Amino acid sequence: MADPRAVIALVIILFLVFAPDPPSQNYQQLARLEDVIQHEKAAIEILNSTFFSGFEPAQDKWLNLSGLTNETGFAWSYLDEFRTKSQQIANRSLGDKFSEKSIGQPVGYTLPFYHNVSGVVHGEWIRNDGSMSLQRPRVNISLYSPEGPFGEIPITGFARNLTGTSGKLRVRFSDDENAFATERRQDWNGRETDVARFVTASIELESTEGGTESWALQVHGVHFLETGQMLLSTTSDKFDGVYALPHFTWTPYFFRVAQRLIIRAVNKTISRQKDGSVRTFAPFTSNADGSAESSLTMPHCELIAFVQQQLVPMEESLRKSELSSILGKVEDELRFPTGADYFTPQPMRFAITAFSPDCGFAFESKGPPATFPSDANHLTGMKLEVEQLHARHHVLFYILVLAAQLWLLTRQMKEASTPSVRSRISSYTISMLALGDGFTTLSFAMISLFMPGLWVLLMATCFLAFLSVSFFGMRFLMEIWTVQAPERERRERERRAAVVLATANNPSVPASQPNTNSRTGPQTAAPTTPRRMIDAGSMPVIIPSDQDEPLDLEDDGPVLPITAPRAPTVQTTTERRFSFGALYTRFYFFLLATLFLSLNATSWPSTLSRAYFTSLAFLYLSFWVPQIYRNAYRNCRRALRWDFVVGQSLLRLSPFAYFWSYSWNVLSAESHFVDLMVLATWLWIQCLVLASQEILGPRWFVKSDWMPPAYDYHPILRVDEEGGNLPVGASEAEVGLGKAGGSHATTRSDGPRDDATKNDGVRVFDCAVCMQDIEVHVYGPDSGAEGGIAGAAGLLARRAYMMTPCRHIFHAKCLEGWMKYRLQCPICREDLPPM
Repeated sequence: MADPRAVIALVIILFLVFAPDPPSQNYQQLARLEDVIQHEKAAIEILNSTFFSGFEPAQDKWLNLSGLTNETGFAWSYLDEFRTKSQQIANRSLGDKFSEKSIGQPVGYTLPFYHNVSGVVHGEWIRNDGSMSLQRPRVNISLYSPEGPFGEIPITGFARNLTGTSGKLRVRFSDDENAFATERRQDWNGRETDVARFVTASIELESTEGGTESWALQVHGVHFLETGQMLLSTTSDKFDGVYALPHFTWTPYFFRVAQRLIIRAVNKTISRQKDGSVRTFAPFTSNADGSAESSLTMPHCELIAFVQQQLVPMEESLRKSELSSILGKVEDELRFPTGADYFTPQPMRFAITAFSPDCGFAFESKGPPATFPSDANHLTGMKLEVEQLHARHHVLFYILVLAAQLWLLTRQMKEASTPSVRSRISSYTISMLALGDGFTTLSFAMISLFMPGLWVLLMATCFLAFLSVSFFGMRFLMEIWTVQAPERERRERERRAAVVLATANNPSVPASQPNTNSRTGPQTAAPTTPRRMIDAGSMPVIIPSDQDEPLDLEDDGPVLPITAPRAPTVQTTTERRFSFGALYTRFYFFLLATLFLSLNATSWPSTLSRAYFTSLAFLYLSFWVPQIYRNAYRNCRRALRWDFVVGQSLLRLSPFAYFWSYSWNVLSAESHFVDLMVLATWLWIQCLVLASQEILGPRWFVKSDWMPPAYDYHPILRVDEEGGNLPVGASEAEVGLGKAGGSHATTRSDGPRDDATKNDGVRVFDCAVCMQDIEVHVYGPDSGAEGGIAGAAGLLARRAYMMTPCRHIFHAKCLEGWMKYRLQCPICREDLPPM
């Protein structure tokens, strides 16, 4: 009989697959959409029936549109000053080239302007309320309180308000002549030419002085191609900004062009809403994410902005009649590359002034003539096509960086092919490097969703980073974790033995205290006195591998015979696997948590966001700190290749150098040279410490009691009354240490050599690995620090040889090469402590 749970699961799956699609919209949504369409039709009818100067609050002329009536209390008395400022900006930008156009006059592109302004510009803003500071708006805020489930929600102010005096400004333009409305007229030659386009812009404003505001909004309006001017406005339930936009213009000509363009844009939107291609209740919403407002949405400040494009700098050798045509060819070449060579596209530069009629604030971009161009030059940025071209080159360069990181990692993995070398490497260092690659993988995967033009390159970068973290980084980490498992188990046994000994020495502590382990659960009660186990004949003898250290047992305490064999091998293997599985889970959990927190941090205020990303970068670039600790703990001088250390340091620092030192980076991130220098200094300090550990010793900067005792493979060889610490086979009589100031024949460990004479104290021994001589300095009983023992020369001299605990001496390079494969003495096969 079939499992009923499987049948139920199959029924649910079939229902989800074959269930009919739900209706796209219910009747309530259709009714609301119909109301929105009727409002749009009524608004364009009002706009179509009005003329220039039909909205003049100073002359008591109002319109029957939301926000443009006498009862709203908006600060429309500032409108004339706004128009005056706009004309002043235009005159400063265009100079004597600007002339007012009249209706019916043929159009002509005589000024070098970009017609497609899609791209991102950024700069600084300053507050300039002007006459609005004397007469603030008188808005009844309670009229705009949202409706909640229990009635109206009381509010004390509007969102997107501005209280600061200066800050940062970023504007993203979206100008696609094929996607929406375009106004055409005949030029001097009788050809149809675009004179205006419908444009959308996203404004991100942040206060750095006098306030803590940080908000973003979306504005829609008209781009006048002949003069490079744009008039933009927000639109909401309390303000019909787009429908009233032509009444904010300066001359009848601009009014007529804007009126026809807005009517065409709204009619096209209505047709899209009817055929279902656009299903939104707010096609001209001011929300930055494009969402429509709901009944629970808090009211926000409206904004009207004027943007003036600055003249594009071109070579003076070009004739003025050809400026516009050549610039148009450059734009066509950027969008549809054919290989034609014109000139390098120049950055876009805009000046902006804006005011809020309901909240009573005004601001403008910071730049000439108020400030010097070197301090601030309004809003500057690149065209979208140029930005994508630069981003393509930068992504290709970063692919080479990832490939270099992967190549260095594979070389290091090949170098650490033996358990002896893997035991020296810190698993936390490899984990931090893998976390950086994993963060790159997820970041590029998310960015590729919003940049279809760079999707192939971004996914290639994502795949290469994923290959580095999954197939190489985590594999290397697993090998290191497996090799170091006995070491962790030994430390755990030592900890338990210390607890047992403390319990035995302290009678006040109960003898049977359960030892709880996070991985294995509660343990059995520990005895009150340490006991040493002996083999009673039935206990199997377990021989450790060549690379593992011998598992010593306690020698003190009563001896208990064991009649049953020990069999913890299966439990230990399961524990190791479970430990690495837990590490694997924690690794990806920490990676996802860091990614989500970083995405959230992008919306924080600039100071807090900068502090977060700088701290995150500081922690990430501390990946050599665990290796420094590992070297000092195990007393090993070199665990990683130097090309790996230096190469990874440079390559991992390069993304931060790109974003914090290159002003035209793809994310338009601000330059932070101080932070970059701090990160670079901190990273190279770690590299210098690693180098000093190899030269001066792994523990030169720590106290001896801070770390567990470790064997010194480079001891000072002495001769004293007890025989000293000379290698096996070399006695004081054979060595024949001479007196001070004398000379003697140099001897070998197997006897004297008459054909070699050296200075006093220099001795020659045999290296059993390379079968060559080793020249070492042996000090007498009365020798102190004077013979170079404590100096740099003596330190470097001792680095040339290594002596094992069994007192066999070898060349340092010979024994290091041997210990990469076997932790045994090449002569007597005694186990050697790790280096």
